[in-house]
Amino acid sequence: MKMKKIVLMFVFVLSIVQIYSRNEEQEILAKFIITDATDNGIDVTPEIVKNQVYTVFYTSGNDEFVYMANVAKVPNTQSFGPMYSVDSETYPETDDRYRMDVFDFNWHYSNTYDTKKGTAKVKVTKIYKPQGVAFTLKIITESLDIVIYRGYMEGTINFNEFNK
Repeated sequence: MKMKKIVLMFVFVLSIVQIYSRNEEQEILAKFIITDATDNGIDVTPEIVKNQVYTVFYTSGNDEFVYMANVAKVPNTQSFGPMYSVDSETYPETDDRYRMDVFDFNWHYSNTYDTKKGTAKVKVTKIYKPQGVAFTLKIITESLDIVIYRGYMEGTINFNEFNK
């Protein structure tokens, strides 16, 4: 029994070290806090808020890509992968509209909670309001599932820097 506890403790410590070293290599560019969500038109906000799901954009010290991840506070629950083919457009503020940045890109994702991998079209709209930056994030998968997140942004990211 004592040996089993030692092995479990070793595995736990090793897991923590791996997570910490992986995070050291990543630089978070922006975090999008989700306050409203739909999945194929069905309101999934209560589940998203309960699981504290958020979207993050980050770089890794190992390559030149920008990554997007949808992360839940539940262990091993995220979809992540690099973004590519970024197009962006800025709309100036007018009398009846706040300034907006709109970014379209492809996202090659993998899920940690199942074996699903694929490519999705993503559209991020950042809206510059006096209270802060609001966002809408729309993901369209290969199977034409549509996920829409809305909320507010923490941090700063200028997708124009990543047009390729």
